[in-house]
Amino acid sequence: MSSPDLTGQVALVTGAARGQGRSHCLALAESGAFVAALDVCRDLEVPAYPLATEADLHAVVAEVDERGGRALPLVADVRDAGEVESAVAATVAAFGRLDILVNNAGVVTSAPFWELSEAQWNTVVDINLSGVWRTTRAAVAHLRRSPRGRIVHIGSTGGVRAVPEFAHYVAAKHGVVGLTRAMAIELAPDRVTVNAILPGAVDSPMLAGLADELGLTPDDVHKRWLHDQLLMEVISPDEVTGALMWLLSDSARHVTGHCLAVDGGALAR
Repeated sequence: MSSPDLTGQVALVTGAARGQGRSHCLALAESGAFVAALDVCRDLEVPAYPLATEADLHAVVAEVDERGGRALPLVADVRDAGEVESAVAATVAAFGRLDILVNNAGVVTSAPFWELSEAQWNTVVDINLSGVWRTTRAAVAHLRRSPRGRIVHIGSTGGVRAVPEFAHYVAAKHGVVGLTRAMAIELAPDRVTVNAILPGAVDSPMLAGLADELGLTPDDVHKRWLHDQLLMEVISPDEVTGALMWLLSDSARHVTGHCLAVDGGALAR
């Protein structure tokens, strides 16, 4: 399937500076959308691995420009309602509207639940779950006015099954699945669709950072998180982006409240 024609539409992507977020931004721009690329652009107490930088964010903006698109860099923390609201306002001020929201920002740590610190629990849940609600709340008035508002949350296979030593992440991603369904029902009268993508193990800085934090090699990571995938390969960010672009296409205009797994068949077991 060819990419949808999103000419003139405006998309806001969180966690945009690298990994899946970067891939989403580039594909949106290539499809004709204006892109507001949001990232926190600083390291946090949790997780221990380094996060994206402002240089990473501006590199994505430059790549969009090279493809003939237009992107707006936004530095904001999805844990901060004021920063998120300001980012949405800046997007609308720059482009005049907002049609697409991709809630991609996420972090992960790993430990048995009884060893998780308050900071680990609170940060993972606040970014991965509350950040989705917070950003959507800030954007929803504009999306409801769009002729074809689309919201896509980037969840995880951990949103529909348990993963040992990831209790906080699993709890947050299960919440994202619930939010997807509740938001889809509430926004149906406005013809705004709300869906989630459930990726498996994606080749990303987040996965690499977690491996470093746990003292694992890439091979160790692959064995630990790919053992239950039918297709024993790490998923590339652009494969998740392919699912995103389908959900934004006219072919998916009647798809809402759905969770689409891009997981190498892990959930088939």
